[in-house]
Parts: sequence; C-alpha cells; structure tokens
Amino acid sequence: MITLLITAALAAPADLMAAAEAELDRAMTLQLPDQPAPYYVSMEVLDGSMSTALANFGAITSHNTDHYRNLRVDVRVGSAMLDNTNFSPSFGERSGMSSRGLPDEDDPTALRREMWLALDSAYKGATEQLAAKLSAFEGREPSAIPDLSASAPLRTAPVAPPTIDGAATAELVATLTARLAQTPGLEDASAIARDWQGVRMLCSSEGARAWLPSGFTIVRIEGIIRADDGARIRDSRSWVARDFDSLPPVEEMLSEIDALGTWLTAMKDAPIEEDYLGPVLLESPAAIELFRQLLLPEIVGTPPASEPPNPYQDFPSVAATARPGRRLLPTGWSVVDDPTMLPDAAGSFTHDYEGVETERIALVEDGVSRNLLMSRIPRKGFLTSNGHGRSLGLDRRAGLPGVITVTPKRSRSERALERKAIALARQAGLDYVLVIGMIEPPALTEDFRVAFSGEGPLPGITRPLQAWRLYPDGTTQPVRGLEFVGVDRRAMRDVAAAGPVSAPRNVMDSTPDANRYSIGSVGGLPSTWSAPSVVITELELRGSGGSERRVLAPPASEE
Repeated sequence: MITLLITAALAAPADLMAAAEAELDRAMTLQLPDQPAPYYVSMEVLDGSMSTALANFGAITSHNTDHYRNLRVDVRVGSAMLDNTNFSPSFGERSGMSSRGLPDEDDPTALRREMWLALDSAYKGATEQLAAKLSAFEGREPSAIPDLSASAPLRTAPVAPPTIDGAATAELVATLTARLAQTPGLEDASAIARDWQGVRMLCSSEGARAWLPSGFTIVRIEGIIRADDGARIRDSRSWVARDFDSLPPVEEMLSEIDALGTWLTAMKDAPIEEDYLGPVLLESPAAIELFRQLLLPEIVGTPPASEPPNPYQDFPSVAATARPGRRLLPTGWSVVDDPTMLPDAAGSFTHDYEGVETERIALVEDGVSRNLLMSRIPRKGFLTSNGHGRSLGLDRRAGLPGVITVTPKRSRSERALERKAIALARQAGLDYVLVIGMIEPPALTEDFRVAFSGEGPLPGITRPLQAWRLYPDGTTQPVRGLEFVGVDRRAMRDVAAAGPVSAPRNVMDSTPDANRYSIGSVGGLPSTWSAPSVVITELELRGSGGSERRVLAPPASEE
C-alpha cells in the first residue's frame, strides 16, 4: 500500500497573517464617493488538508486528497448599531460577505491579490446592501438592538496545519463496503468518508490575530435492498470523530456493518406498518436524532435576517423561533451545552468562529427554556455572544451547539421503559408498541418537503431507519415503510419515561432550517449530543410499500 501524506507545512502562518494584515489596513481606507467607509472588517482563512473517498461494493470509485486554503471576508459599513448586515439582499444583489480561494504557496503578491479582490467586492456589496436596508426601513423607527455586539479581540500564537494520511481514508471505505457487499441481494453498498484537518486564522480590524484548530472526520455507509413489492429499503451507519485516529476501531465498525446487513435482509420480508397512532419507544440513537431535530430550533437564539419589503404585503416582522420561558420538556428535565466538557468530542471547541471564548450554557431548566445559544448577532434580552457563533460558508454566524447533554428528571432501566411503553399501548387498545431504533440524519434524507395550503401535515422529522413491533411477551417483529406525521416540538413535552443518559454521539449538522437538509453527506458542522432513550405518549406514523415489482433479478455474484 502506498501511503499518501498531505501536509500544509508549506504554509507559513506568519507570512499568511502578514498578507492579511496588510490588506486589512488597506481595506479600512476604502471609500467610494458619497458612500461610508468600512467600520469593521474581518478576514478568516481556512488552511489545511482534505481527503475525500468514495467506494462501492469494495471498490474505490473516487479519491482526492488536496491542500485546502480558502478566504472568507466580512466588510461592514455604517455602525455597530445599524450596518448593512442582518438583511437579506434581493436575488442577484451583493452583500458584505465574500469568499475566495487562496494560493497554496505563500507568495505575498499572490496572496494579497486574492485578498484585495475579495475585500473590494465585499466593500462594494456592503454599500449596496446598506442602501437597500435603509430604503426598506425608511420611515420606520430604528431598532434599539445593534447589528453587532462588542467582543474582546482574540490573540493566540501561530499554529501550522497538521498532516493527514489520505490513503487511510480510501482504504477504510473500501473495507467497509466490501463487508456490506457480502449481504445477499443488495442493490447498493456505498460509503463516503472525509478527513479535514486544518486551522482557522482570524484577522480583524478590532485587533483579532488568532489561529484556531479545525478538523473532523466523517464516514457514512449506506445499503439499499428491494422488497418483493418493489419498495426501496435504505439503511445507513455514520461515524463522526475529531480526527481519523479517533474513529472507532475497524473491527467495531465492521460489526455494525454486519448488523446493518442482517437488518436489511430482514426488512425484505417485513410487513408494512400502514397506520400507527400510539406510544413509541425511541432507543437512544433515535432519541438523539429526535431531540436534535426538534430541540435545536428552540435553543438557537440568533434572529433571522430581515428581508426586503414585499409590495403586496406589509413589511414582515421576523421573529426567532426560540423563546425563553417556553416549556420544551417535562418538569425536572435539563439541557446544557458545554463545548469544553469533552475535549476529545467532535463538537468540542474553546472559541467559536468569531474568536469569542465559549461558555457553558444551561439552556433548559426544569423543562423550561431559560437561555439561548448566541453569536455576535444580538437580540432582545441577549445582547452579547456566549461563544457559540458558527456557520458554513458565507452564512451569518449563528449560535450553534457544541456538546449538548439532555438529562431527564428520573432514569429507568431498559426493561422498565419497555414495560411502561407496553402499558401505554394497552391503554390505547394496541396489541404491541412501536419501537424505533434509528432515525435518518437530515443530511441523508431524500424526502425534504414543503407544504402547500390545503395539504396534510408534514412529517416534522425524518424517517425511521429501523422500527419494530414489541409484544408483551418480549417478541419483536421488524416493520418497514414508515414516516412520521405532524411531529413538532410539543412531542418533547409528551415524554412519559426515560432511560439513562447515553454515551456522547457525534453528528454533523447546520442551522435549524432548510440548510440542514442540503449540507451533503460529508458536510456540516460537528456537534456532540447525549440523551436518554424515551417513551413518548403518542406519535402518529404511516407506512407504504412499493408500487412496482422487480422484473429482473439482481445479477449473481461471481465466485
């Protein structure tokens, strides 16, 4: 095996910062005729190496390992009280944000040229954005909430990007898919992995000069099999870690692959759960997915950006979903975010993307929302950042979680949870209770939908990947074809019982909006969640099968 080592050691942190400082100083002098000069400029450079590998049935279909260096600039005109940001420009209009790839080599002229082009474009976009914002708000009372909260500038010693082993990423996906390919009748056995390791360099007009480690490794594998009625059955496994060496041992991953293959085989002949209304027992992986899909919008405090006025309606009043004082969970439950609690977790960090030191935040106390995750974009009652500002690409920095722990008032054993679920099923007149083992991550869903007037309720969360009937005598029966119906945050208040808090589970996510469905299978921001298995008093699920039977049998494997 040829080991491919990619390092960004060619990158000299001091030289890169020197180029950024020179262009930042020049950017602060920019001023178009009759336009304001910048009052704030920040430059961020992601500098490191990335390896991405795909495999299918044991064969590597794509593998790429490269040095990655990208610039993100934020130029603001006006003042911290009222600037061009937090306002969505109309389609095709520019903003004060700009991004540009940087040369791999530390040639000062080449680096400064790309930085200058990005800053020039961002400044012009900022002036256009501010003009549109002022026009939209003309005649209206200005907000008492500033557009940017104050923060002390972060300064750290330079850090060089680490080395990664690109060949190891490819070897892993080939090994995993080769194992899954041993499952008879599979239509697809595919995997993708990405290893990103680098640094985030910050340079701002406020005085920030910092280098922050940045990295994650993600592996996803998916198997697809088809039932006799033509239904396409998918299941997947995912592993997220801080770096490649922090992934579980290969033998442990292969054991999960064997379980995946066994489950897919069982699902071929499993009955369809056509209509279920009653209690549901969600095992820990499924419960974590439910909480992060339903709870995240209630703890992210960053308000949405205002939009240009619609000539056919009044100027919209945009409010954040998260509201302190709202009951989210049963009495006695708590939710805490502490990104420094588990230093080896994928979601751990000491400073956010804005260079603000992170804080431990008690988000939910006694079941009621008490605090919110904040970036430097303030809102009423939350005027400063608590060190959770992160985002993807050119999105605004939003308060996003790091290491979340959901803790119940009381924990029961697994058997006690099952007894509680079965008792609730009897009360509902059911012969069994539905158990959900896994729920599909938003990044992998194929079913993102938008509701139109007159249609039925949306699912609310993604589909179950694994579900089975649990009978009072302890026997189980897998079922397929399910999706949720009309689930929202109120489901969290209907938890009737909970098990012990699970071991931390690393996931990839984004802001709690449509973006989380489009980050791609290896995109997103790492976070870490711990939550108990739960019994929810009532959920509605419906199932369906395929519409076309298979005509041709799958090709037989060659010995």
